Amino acid sequence: MKRFALYSEKYENALIDFAAKAAAAEIIYINKRERRRIFFMVAERENFCELLLCTLMDIAEGENPVYKNSAKLRAMAKNLRTTTLYGRELGRLRDFFSHSKELHLEGYVTFRMSEFREKLDMMIYSLVKKIKFHNGD
Repeated sequence: MKRFALYSEKYENALIDFAAKAAAAEIIYINKRERRRIFFMVAERENFCELLLCTLMDIAEGENPVYKNSAKLRAMAKNLRTTTLYGRELGRLRDFFSHSKELHLEGYVTFRMSEFREKLDMMIYSLVKKIKFHNGD
């Protein structure tokens, strides 16, 4: 078992939800919980990364104002979790945890999930383009 720490400034609720789900599934054991921080030990690393990546993808969608305000677009974005992009992001997250013991949620989403965020932007762009084409503009 390894010790890790997760931090968040804006997404404390997402962090608490993640920790509750992971602890209930016995993937992590929480050592200490402070405001905006959770210190824990990982019991099962495979499922831990998958569960955390889903939380990080939700945060990436929440950072984008278009997805934040559209339930339909969020549902479309959930389909990205069945693509090879998800597998690549999962591999990057596992690699990150192989050499780091701390993760700041917003920082990871901003700096390490750029490919996923670009894919979200491309989905919006193609949707707007289809709407414009359909309207004849």
